[in-house]
Amino acid sequence: MNIDTNKGIKGFAIIVDINSYAKMVSDSKANMMAQFTRDVLAGGIRAVEEQGGIVVGFMGDAFLGFLSESENVFSSCLSIAQDLNNQCEYISNNYEAFPFSPQGPSLKIAIEYGHFDISDITSKFLGNQKLFAGEAINYAARISAAESGNRCLIGPQAYENGLKDYISRGDGPFSIEGKQGESICEYYRLNLDDIWIERESEESYWS
Repeated sequence: MNIDTNKGIKGFAIIVDINSYAKMVSDSKANMMAQFTRDVLAGGIRAVEEQGGIVVGFMGDAFLGFLSESENVFSSCLSIAQDLNNQCEYISNNYEAFPFSPQGPSLKIAIEYGHFDISDITSKFLGNQKLFAGEAINYAARISAAESGNRCLIGPQAYENGLKDYISRGDGPFSIEGKQGESICEYYRLNLDDIWIERESEESYWS
């Protein structure tokens, strides 16, 4: 995905965020969480980059990425689901090493389409960084708060720009109320339940 700082970019913003992160931090030993967070998010980062996207920022327990084509967005979501399933299986077999997350982590994925402005920002520690801003990023962040557990939620512009081909009938539109002064946000649900391997114990890590 090419970046033109002067023109900005147009495409799909994807935010991948760990659920119940604050509680896991409070329940854990401080020296374990950075590595655990890295391991949980690494599969999602790899999925986005393998589909030609870019990952541009980290926000504690989340990352922000961009992809240009709807089919690449869908493939990324499948890969994220498959990777998390593998992680949950590993943790369930080694749960004593993860007392703060014995059943494994869960993720929320939020996606919206739009135009994004780009600027530069610098700090002594990080050096020069790209700063991205756009309504679609804000919209994705807002709809990520809807529902619970593992979920992949799609904004209306992302739906209209190709992701509707992957949304089943009955999976939207839904709505979530914003904070005071904010409008209601509509979203659709990308159902990934079939991606997760059903174990003999009938565990389904995604659902």
